[in-house]
Amino acid sequence: MRLRFPLAAFVLAVATGCATAPAVAPPPAAPMPAAGATATAITAADLRLRVGIIAHDSMAGRAAATPGGRATANYLAREAARMGLQPAGDGGSYFHRVPLTRRTTVVNTLQVSGPRGDLGFTTADVVPVSGGGLPASSRTAGQGAIIFGGYLQDPSLPAARELRPQQLGGSVLLLRLAAPGVDAATTPPRAVLAPAFAPGSPVAAVLLVAEGELAEYFGYARDLIRRGQLSAGAQAPGTGDVPRFFLISPDAAERLLAGPLTAAREPRAGLGTFRYALQERTAAAEGMNVVAVLPGSNPATRTEYVALGAHYDHLGIGTPVAGDSIYNGADDDASGTAALLEIAERFANLPPAQRPARSLLFVWHDAEEDGLLGSEAFTDRPTVPRGAIVTQLNIDMVGRNSPDSLSVVGSRRLSTELGTLVEAVNERQSPPFQFDYTFDTPNHPERIYCRSDHYSYARYGIPVVFFTT
Repeated sequence: MRLRFPLAAFVLAVATGCATAPAVAPPPAAPMPAAGATATAITAADLRLRVGIIAHDSMAGRAAATPGGRATANYLAREAARMGLQPAGDGGSYFHRVPLTRRTTVVNTLQVSGPRGDLGFTTADVVPVSGGGLPASSRTAGQGAIIFGGYLQDPSLPAARELRPQQLGGSVLLLRLAAPGVDAATTPPRAVLAPAFAPGSPVAAVLLVAEGELAEYFGYARDLIRRGQLSAGAQAPGTGDVPRFFLISPDAAERLLAGPLTAAREPRAGLGTFRYALQERTAAAEGMNVVAVLPGSNPATRTEYVALGAHYDHLGIGTPVAGDSIYNGADDDASGTAALLEIAERFANLPPAQRPARSLLFVWHDAEEDGLLGSEAFTDRPTVPRGAIVTQLNIDMVGRNSPDSLSVVGSRRLSTELGTLVEAVNERQSPPFQFDYTFDTPNHPERIYCRSDHYSYARYGIPVVFFTT
């Protein structure tokens, strides 16, 4: 994995410009790199050292509200103190509390029967899901006849082949997402299916085929059955009278359909029945942002802040991959976390008169992987006046791909001046990065602008820029 140490120096320059304007036992861990002293300059060796510490097996994947996550937060706070950064968390500490609720779903019954009997599905085939934009359901049991509903987004489906609304009552809908060639970001669901997701829906459950963008979420959803799902604040189990959502593996879907998915497009009934019974338990949990400040050099602007952020959490311990159950997250986002440490150290070692005029607010966010929960908590309850944050620069996943190009997202969404400044700073680099704005297009299906911590700041009108590779 190639570390992008030029990026750290570039983000440093942009900030200066703004100032003037487990269930599975883990394998034996290799020895953790000794922290030692790091150079005041941004170096590849220091970045490699820091990523090795943050992504080490002893951090157990850095899941939010776990001992591994807290160990990482403690390391970041120690480094901030060593650099001489001022604590800017709760109560004069480096830590900003993130109140959370852990919701664990126990699957008591999961039965899928086809025309010839029980198919023997387990949570390896079908798994309940919530979050990620799906409504929180209060339904803990249900059953119904399975109807294949085709694609959720399929404007070319002939009207003669469309489902009738009365077919949905008491049914379990098996759905695929967007039909081939359909823009999922701009195409609405088929009209007959929209009521299926509304409160009071007569649909008993929805089975989404875990393909395309849902494929990588399937394993994660299975892990959530074991460790529970985090949500913001003190929340009870779902209270919405909406259907339960499940992911079903493509192999299991093909067994239900008795044929390949490549041939499955038009709706049809007669696939069998689905029955489930769940139990939900909740418990209080707590994440931890790490927050530090380097005061600005100009007394007139010292009370204004340029925020720089990266999330330090990852996915913890889960389903083994090649015998390894620890998800180390070297790229996502130990790379950005290490880059932010290097940026902080470089600024902290400047003579006071050479530091930026505005103060620098360093925030290592927690619980980004659970839905931007750490950055939402910080922007909802900041430790500095929210109106004094003039911009936020976010670094997420900068540890791989081309060494001379950089994806830039959001730099002109709320401030064209910020976008111009970012480009001007880049032109002063030797050589400059090649900026790629592909992910910044408003209708891009990846929706990157809404998927990392900068978005929590943007929702309050704070200009942001997101750097990723």
